[in-house]
Amino acid sequence: MPGPLDGVKVVEITMFQQGPVAGMRLGDLGADVIKVEPKHQDPARGFMRIIGAESGLKGHNYYFEHCNRNKRSIVIDLKSSPGKEVFLKLLDTADVFLNNMSIEAPEKLGLDADTLLKRNPRLIYAQASGWGRQGQDAGLHSFDYTGVARSGLMMSCGEYGTPPCELLPGMGDEIGAMMCAWGVTAALYAREKTGKGQVVDSSLMGGVIAMLGLVMAAPAILGKEFPRRVRAKAGNPIYNHYKCKDNKWLVLAHLQPDVYWPKVCRALGIEELVKDPRFDSVEKRTENAGELIAIMDARFATKTREAWINILQAEDCICTPVQSPCEVSNDQQALANNYFINIDHPDWGKTRLVGFPWWFSETPASWRRKAPGFGEHTEDIMTEAGFSPDEIKNYKRRGIII
Repeated sequence: MPGPLDGVKVVEITMFQQGPVAGMRLGDLGADVIKVEPKHQDPARGFMRIIGAESGLKGHNYYFEHCNRNKRSIVIDLKSSPGKEVFLKLLDTADVFLNNMSIEAPEKLGLDADTLLKRNPRLIYAQASGWGRQGQDAGLHSFDYTGVARSGLMMSCGEYGTPPCELLPGMGDEIGAMMCAWGVTAALYAREKTGKGQVVDSSLMGGVIAMLGLVMAAPAILGKEFPRRVRAKAGNPIYNHYKCKDNKWLVLAHLQPDVYWPKVCRALGIEELVKDPRFDSVEKRTENAGELIAIMDARFATKTREAWINILQAEDCICTPVQSPCEVSNDQQALANNYFINIDHPDWGKTRLVGFPWWFSETPASWRRKAPGFGEHTEDIMTEAGFSPDEIKNYKRRGIII
């Protein structure tokens, strides 16, 4: 079945993660995504070597594969006039131009928004930037690390009083990419009504701030920061995480503590605390949180996580395991909803990949092709753009395309 963006043509110049993942997500939704690479390649093709870790997989490293599935590749020398003309001819029939270069970089290549929209007025010019298009820092370079640092995420995670939280890489890029893909789909919808293309910018900074919306609403509205919690002194002890006998953790998540307090007590076998004057109200449990959490820690240490989950769920408590990434990739609930997908990869055989965050009843997202080899589809793409076999051979001979 075709995806919701079937028939949409995306031409991208992207590297590393934020831009490529935006294109990947559009490809997941059915768009024909053409990855235009310079002769020196997207650095992500060698990224595992850059960070000193090999994937042990045949062909692409897992990083490039994740960021660039459902795409075709063409290699063009954009610094040459003939190469630029080839690229512009691709854009003449494109719906979307996607890039994650710095704000000024497309201008230096003669690929700024004004130039491209004048040539193709229906084009969606999408830029996955670092800091947005406006303001004094719009032209600064950025990476995922800078985005999560400046946008508050590192100081919103971890416990109160600890240093900025060290986060695994890619979170800012992934949310920035999703915001970019969302912006593109909205612009495509607007074009259906107006007939006009437009510029869409989404940034690392904007994406992370939006992801932290609830946390950021406190300083924005109240001028006060959302407090970083301390687990051992959490103000609502039944909205907290606990370690079990097998050293695995679980979460209790009760935002109506008076309703669930008796249920939690029954599950933990501490019914005598339901009316204990130290804990018989939200205020008292907050006031004596350290004492109560110590009691609950001791109880949870007596049984395995699985045992406690079964007991808590039988009492209608709201709980879930704190899972490791490997556990998540094997979670049957995630698999049932295609949040991970099992595919038959042409190089790797039967493989599990990160899947799709959406479900469509009639136009499902899909995995259709592995990440492309360097210039793997150059001839096909050139032919589709109207170039003759002799022209293609001539461009190749001159090093304009690979």
